[in-house]
Formats: sequence, structure tokens, C-alpha cells
Amino acid sequence: MIGRIGHRSRIACATGLALVLAVCGRVAAGEPVATSGVYGSLTLAVNGKSVAGVFSEGRGEPGPGGAAPFSCIFLMRGSLVGSRAEIETWFPGEPERIPGTLAFTPEGAALTLAEDHGGCMMATGTMVGKPFDLGRGRLQPTENWLAVGLVTTKRAVLRPEPGPAPKRGPYLVEYDPVALLERRDGWVRARYLGGTKTVSGWLPADDLVVVAP
Repeated sequence: MIGRIGHRSRIACATGLALVLAVCGRVAAGEPVATSGVYGSLTLAVNGKSVAGVFSEGRGEPGPGGAAPFSCIFLMRGSLVGSRAEIETWFPGEPERIPGTLAFTPEGAALTLAEDHGGCMMATGTMVGKPFDLGRGRLQPTENWLAVGLVTTKRAVLRPEPGPAPKRGPYLVEYDPVALLERRDGWVRARYLGGTKTVSGWLPADDLVVVAP
């Protein structure tokens, strides 16, 4: 019969309405929503209650290899409770873990660590004692981010498809952060949002270290 709504449909409608009202209520109340994106020097992927990020900031004129003389670099992973996550952070390849907190704020996000990573005092200032403001981020594009990564090779050439590197084309340098869009047999499709123009392409998986939420 036209216009008739079955029992299951009514449940689905009610559930959907409740979800919309809950989200609208959070927005109306001003509660920040955890969202993937680039927050200052933090490239962050959010998946449900899990977060993963790459923090990479340099200070000073880049050298021949593209890296700045002073840098603050670390990976992070954590679990969300509301708009706040308890995290652990580490430098790629090192066993030491430094705990901290990531908080989403109306202005963007903020990070607090139990102690500073090596080099961070010279590049960013301390992240201990009071929240380090990451600013309002450029939020996630329509494509979902599977993970985030940090380039670990001196020069990583982006390819239109998996295979040999083209003679000319965009490339990334060591410690550039990326968002991972796709994986395929030893290759990853990555997006770099740190320059004046967003670039995407395929990289060998060995060219970067990956952390997934």
C-alpha cells in the first residue's frame, strides 16, 4: 500500500533520526568532532575510535637533501574517548615511547606530551606542560584515508601507476608526511598535502613507514 511504512522501516527511520539528532546535538553544543586531516604539522587519520598520525615540522633553510637543519618528527597512535585521545608517540625505528594526549578543540587540535622528542625544542618549542596548538586543519577529502605515512627515502618519485618512476614528475623528500589512499602488492597510493598544491601518486611501500589507526 502506498504510504505504508513497515516495522523494520520505522526502526531504521528512528535509528537514522536519532543519529542525526545526536550529531546535530554535538555540533550545537560545540563539542569538537574528531576528523581526519592536516592540523598544522600533524597529518592525522581517524577511523572510528582510533587515531594515527605523523608529526613533521622543520625549521631553517632546507639543505641539499631537502631536510631542514632542525626538525621535530614522530609517529603517533591512540584511542579516542569523545574528542580526546590518549596516545603514544615514537620516532621511526626507535623503541622508546612517549605518552601524551591529543585533544580536538573548536579551533582545531592540540597536543601534549610527557616529554619532548629530540630536536623538537629547536623546531617547535616544548609540548610539555601545556597543549601545543596545532591550529584548524584542512579536513579529509572525500576519499577515505587508510593510514598515514612518513617518507624515509631521500627522494620518493610519485607515479601515475605502480611501476618504473617517470623521468620527470612530482617527488617527495625524506620526512614528508602523506595520507594513504590505497594499497596494492607492495605499492601505496599516497596524497601529500604539505605544499602549495596537493599531489597524489603511487610509491613503493618501502619508501615510507606507515602507521594505521
